[in-house]
Amino acid sequence: MLAKRIVPCLDIKDGKTVKGINFVNFRDAGDPVELGAQYSREGADELVYLDITASHEGRKTFTELVKQVAAHISIPFTVGGGINELKDVDRLLSAGADKVSINSAALRNPALIEEIAKNFGSQVCVVAIDANFENNDWLCYLNGGRVPTDKYLFQWASEAESRGAGEILFTSMTHDGVKDGYANDALATLADTLHIPVIASGGAGKMEHFRDTFSNGKADAALAASVFHFGEIRIGDLKQYLKDEGINVRDITHLYIKMKLDFEKMGGLIPAIVQDNNTSKVLMLGFMNQEAYDETVSTGKVTFFSRTKNRLWMKGESSGNTLQVVSITADCDNDTLLIKAIPAGPVCHTGADTCFGEKNVEDIMFLKYLQNFIERRRQEMPEGSYTTTLFQKGVNRMAQKVGEEAVETVIEATNGTEDGFIYEASDLVYHLIVLLQARDFVWKTSPVN
Repeated sequence: MLAKRIVPCLDIKDGKTVKGINFVNFRDAGDPVELGAQYSREGADELVYLDITASHEGRKTFTELVKQVAAHISIPFTVGGGINELKDVDRLLSAGADKVSINSAALRNPALIEEIAKNFGSQVCVVAIDANFENNDWLCYLNGGRVPTDKYLFQWASEAESRGAGEILFTSMTHDGVKDGYANDALATLADTLHIPVIASGGAGKMEHFRDTFSNGKADAALAASVFHFGEIRIGDLKQYLKDEGINVRDITHLYIKMKLDFEKMGGLIPAIVQDNNTSKVLMLGFMNQEAYDETVSTGKVTFFSRTKNRLWMKGESSGNTLQVVSITADCDNDTLLIKAIPAGPVCHTGADTCFGEKNVEDIMFLKYLQNFIERRRQEMPEGSYTTTLFQKGVNRMAQKVGEEAVETVIEATNGTEDGFIYEASDLVYHLIVLLQARDFVWKTSPVN
């Protein structure tokens, strides 16, 4: 059985995270970049970002804010709002999204679902449905719950699946923000009707509501906002509760394991090497005492003990170029730390990318990203994913696809178009990495003779 997912949601209005009740009466809930980073650290399985006024205002999702959020998280990222055509999808995926959520545009133009699935894969396409229970049925709304349609929940969800949707995100407008629990009867009907994952949204108020939507509502994932934003429920506590209740959830691999660090060997300080989580470049070296380490764990931002200032010093406290922690590991003697982090800007006080004068770039980062994405697919095996299908069919089919794509790449390179060559070469690289992952090959750098 696939593990159930916990998904915090950032409802974005005017560049800020907000939360309302029944889609109205919104209040400020905090900075989306900081909240996203926090949820990623705490063990959320995915993050959803919804620009809730983009469709109503007739504009596109703010790409720059999406980039900022994506740069500070290490979990799958879904973005929705103002998506009307394929180039919107391409723009958001390039900004760091893993999936896109379409709602109003899909209701107005159902063929958009097919276009996204065909060009980017079904796993990219999440169809969000806002529905209100009225006259004994679930009526679908568009423009952020402002405009009723002639479509009803169950029929529209089935049509979305048939057109290529990879997931259904159902928000009950009736339950949204009320905190009395999810619409479990409707969710159970969706789960029994569809063959793709269903995400529950609207109504979370306490931990029992998550348990009930997984047990009674048969939801594959549970989305929530205010209970996380305002500190009413911590994700770590929620996952432990669900585990105790017999619900299969992904274990939290705590970033900060209680380590018996040897601060006494160097008079109360230990060196901390900071490495870029994405490029693997060493950024800097600093020193921590116990208090600085605890502060780093608490805030998620690298904090040192400054020997010159004789106080705690958060990296970037003046420049704004902070280091967002991704993981912390101790060496074999427990007297040195390796911190993987995401820098907000140049690390060195001279303005250089690193304190060692190196450019913090890696020419083939896309290969690392692609490998990690494929491996994540292999571990999770989500329904509706083409990558999942390849792993299910086995090595022989993968090898066959590599051969096919290699031939097509050669043909396009010698007699085809530039766009065709790029397309086929991309397919070849993708299928080759799938095959390598299936055979458990590890990428290594070797010295060149």
